Amino acid sequence: MPALTGSFVDWDDRDLLLLNTRYRTLDAESLRWMFTTSYTGHFQPLTWLSYALDWAIWKRESFGYHLTNLVLHAGVAVAFYFVARELIAITRWGTDALPSDLRSASQSSSVVLAASFAAVLFATHPLRAESVAWIAERRDVLSGLISLLAVACYLRYAKVRTRSRRAAIVAYLATFGFLAISLLAKATAATLPVVLLILDVYPLRRVGGSRGLWRGAARGVWIEKLPLAALGLAAGVRAIVAQTQQDALYPLAEYDLPARLAQACYGATFYLWKTLWPTNLGPLYQLPPRSVLFGPMLWRSLPVVAGLTIIVVVLRRRIPALTAAFAAYVVLLAPVLGFAQSGPQLVADRYSYLPCLGFAVLAGVGIAWVIERFGRNRSARGLVILSVAGVLTVLQHATYRQCDIWRSSLTLWTRGVRVSPDSSVAHVNYADALSGIGDLDGAVRHYRRGLELEPRDPIATNHLADILSRLGDAAGATAMYERTLQLDGKRAAVYPKLAHLLIVQDRAADAIALLRGRLSRAPSDLETMSYLAELLATYPDGELRNGAEAARWAGMVSEAHGGTDGPALLTYATALAEAGRFDESVSVAERALRFADGAGNERLADELRRRLTLFRSHQAYHFGD
Repeated sequence: MPALTGSFVDWDDRDLLLLNTRYRTLDAESLRWMFTTSYTGHFQPLTWLSYALDWAIWKRESFGYHLTNLVLHAGVAVAFYFVARELIAITRWGTDALPSDLRSASQSSSVVLAASFAAVLFATHPLRAESVAWIAERRDVLSGLISLLAVACYLRYAKVRTRSRRAAIVAYLATFGFLAISLLAKATAATLPVVLLILDVYPLRRVGGSRGLWRGAARGVWIEKLPLAALGLAAGVRAIVAQTQQDALYPLAEYDLPARLAQACYGATFYLWKTLWPTNLGPLYQLPPRSVLFGPMLWRSLPVVAGLTIIVVVLRRRIPALTAAFAAYVVLLAPVLGFAQSGPQLVADRYSYLPCLGFAVLAGVGIAWVIERFGRNRSARGLVILSVAGVLTVLQHATYRQCDIWRSSLTLWTRGVRVSPDSSVAHVNYADALSGIGDLDGAVRHYRRGLELEPRDPIATNHLADILSRLGDAAGATAMYERTLQLDGKRAAVYPKLAHLLIVQDRAADAIALLRGRLSRAPSDLETMSYLAELLATYPDGELRNGAEAARWAGMVSEAHGGTDGPALLTYATALAEAGRFDESVSVAERALRFADGAGNERLADELRRRLTLFRSHQAYHFGD
C-alpha cells in the first residue's frame, strides 16, 4: 500500500523515466533503442517496453508505475506458490510416486498450507520492499515472474518426459522461451540453468546418487542443459558489455581480487542474516575502505560461510533439501557478489529477490513436515498455524514500514544516512533532497559531510557549489565549481555557471578564457557556446567584447536549433549588431519576434522589440542598456 503513494525518487527514477525520453513511444526507432541500448549500464529491452506501456497510460503519474511493479510482484507470488507446491510435494513423496499420487499429494492440505506459507513468506518479507517499491528496479519483479514460469515449465518437463514425448518437447521449449524472455528483463537470470541442474539432483533425483553424474540417463540431463546454458552465457556476456560501455565496472587495479573475495563472503552472510532478522534495512550499503572490507568484515563473515558450507555438505544425505536450497542461493547470488563490481554498493536488498526463493521453499518443507508429524493433534496443529500467522504478521508490518521509506527522496535518504552514516553517496543524496524542500543550510552540512567521506566526488562539489551560489557565497561557489572541473572536466553545465560567478567577481577576462578553453576541447557544447556569444556581444567593457567571434558562435547555436529557437535568435541578432552587421541583425530579430509572438512568449517578445529599436538605429545592445 505505501508503494502506491510513492513518487519518483532521486535514485535512478528521474534519470531513467523523467529526463530520458527515448522509451516513450513504440515506433521503430524507440524499439531499436530499447533492444540495443546500455543506458544506465543495463541491457533490459523488455523492462523498457513495460515502461513504455506505463508512459502511454500514466505519463508522469508515479502511481501507475508503482501499480505495475506491485501487480508483477503479486504475479511472482502466485507463480511461486505453484512452483513451491510442486517442489514440496516431490520433496515429501519423491519422484517415484505415480503421477496421480503426486498430483494428490501436491493438493493435500499440508502441502497447500506449506506452499502458501512459502509464497507469502517470500512475497511479504521486508527484503522484497526495495525491488517492489522502487520503480527503477522493475527488472527484478518482471524477470522474477518470467523466471518462475520457466522453472514451472521445467518441472512439467521433468514430470512428463517419460510419458509423453510431445508434451515433454512443448514443456522444454516453453522453458527455453521463458528463460530467453526473462533475460531480456534482467541478466541475473543467466544462472538459472545451473539452478535447474541443482533441482535435477534434488528433489527430482535425475542426476547423482544411484543414477550417477554422467552414466546413462544422467548424461542426457547434462546435454539438455546446453541450449539453456548457451542462453545464460550470452546474456552474461551482454551484461558485462553493457556495464563496460557505461564505464560502470571497477577495474582490478582499483578494486583488487582479495577485496572482491571479502565482499563475496560478506554478501553471502548478509542476505542470510537479513532473511532471519530483517532490521536496519536501507537503500544503500556503501563499499567501505579496503582496510575494513579485508579486515573485520572478512574475518566475521568467512568463518560463517565456511561453517555453513561444511554443514550443508555433511548433511547432504540427511537433509538434501537444505543443501539444494543453499546451492541455489549461492548460484543465483554469484553475479552480484562483487566479482564483476559496478556501483558503490557493498550489498543491496534487491539482490536477494531470486536467491532467497530456495529458503522460502525450505521453510515450506519444514511446515509440511510439522503438519504431517502432528496433524492428528489439533492443539499442535493450531499452534503451528498460530505461529506461522504470527511470523507473517510481524514480517508484513516490517515490510509495510520499509515500503514507506520509498515514498519520496526525502524519506528515502533520511533513512539512508541513518542506516549508512559513513556513506558519502547517502549524505549527498540526502543533501539533494533537503535542497529540494528549501533547507539549504542542512543541504550544505550534508554535502560537506559527503565530501569529508569522499573528497573526490564531483557530484557533491557541483551541487554544493549550486547551493553556495544561491546563498550568495560567490567565492565559495567558485572554489567548488573549480574543484568540480578538476575532478571531472566533462561536466558541461558547470562552465556557464562558473563563468557567471567570475563575472560577478569582476573577473570577466577569466570567464572568457574559461569558456574559450572549454570550446577548444568540446566544440559542440551549445550551452557554453551560447553563453560565450552573449558575453562577447554584450559585456559593458568594450575591450573584452568581440562582435565577430560572438556572431560566429551565436550563428552556430542558432543553426543547431534549426533557426527556430527564439532565445538563440535573440543572441545571434545581438551579436550581429555588435559586429556592425545591423541589417542582418534586424532581419534575425524580426524573425525571432515572429516566433515569440506565435509561441505567446510575451517576455521574450518585449525584449526583442526593445533591442530592435537599437538595431534599427544602428546601435548595439550592451548589458545594462
